[in-house]
Amino acid sequence: MPTEEWIIVNAEGEASVAPDLAVVSFTVSGEGQALAATRDEVNRRSSAVLAQLRDLGVADADINAPDVGVHPQYDYRKGQRLIGYRVERAMTARVRDLDGLGKVLDGIVAAGANEVHGARMTASDPSAAEHAALAAAVAAARAKAEVIAAAAGVSIARVARVEEEGGGGVAPLPKFRAMAAMAEAGDAPTEVAAGDLTVSVRVRVSYTIG
Repeated sequence: MPTEEWIIVNAEGEASVAPDLAVVSFTVSGEGQALAATRDEVNRRSSAVLAQLRDLGVADADINAPDVGVHPQYDYRKGQRLIGYRVERAMTARVRDLDGLGKVLDGIVAAGANEVHGARMTASDPSAAEHAALAAAVAAARAKAEVIAAAAGVSIARVARVEEEGGGGVAPLPKFRAMAAMAEAGDAPTEVAAGDLTVSVRVRVSYTIG
């Protein structure tokens, strides 16, 4: 039986999608010598932050607020001496109204969140962009294979195998920008420019040659 010969290429494809969801990560934290008082203060500010989120239209189903974490603080200069506690409550909120994202960032800071880790833009349904990126990747693979075949003096007979490789995904383009009000910006409101998201995929395609 004749042995088939192959051309195998890797290619990448991209497509853009507009984000429609932001995941905001933040923490309410405090430190003090008395555990009960420190925990009560963190719980009070956490409740204020949660109330602010609800007032701004964030649904309870979009808020993740686990219980507080307690971290004893020690002075190790002269043995291990307990000097106080750090209490923190890390939370996330999914914001579906991107026009109101700046108000949400400002609101949680004003209500008591003292550590805002950022707003990650995402798309709730990136499938259409993923399909477009896959089509672009397969087309790019074919173009590469045609160049290789022409240079080698052969022709492509058929596609034998197509594999999607890992490592792609949805990533923000550089024009995403979010400036938190907590960054000593005075009374200026938080400005958020979402831009687009890039969906990238990689494929590996095997062609038989004639």
